[in-house]
Amino acid sequence: MLQVRRDLCLGCGLCANSCPQQAISLLSGQAEIDGNRCNECGICLNVCPQGAIVELTPVSKSELKATIAGLRSKTDGIIARIDKLKEKQSEVKKEQY
Repeated sequence: MLQVRRDLCLGCGLCANSCPQQAISLLSGQAEIDGNRCNECGICLNVCPQGAIVELTPVSKSELKATIAGLRSKTDGIIARIDKLKEKQSEVKKEQY
């Protein structure tokens, strides 16, 4: 499923001009995708200079939980490394005085 990110869309019309299904129109200065006409060919994804058209991929609840757990683990690792660097920096400062 393709969707327009309104916060990024400039309303330039490149996506609408490139759509072979004529599924994109400009409404109030922003692109709008007609889901009934769109065949998700992806041409608009490549044409948009702002990256305002994104592909939404439905995921299961278990996949989402696994992704979040993985991100949490990576974040915890990064925070631990930052804390170690702060400790080392503090030790160096103490040695300098």
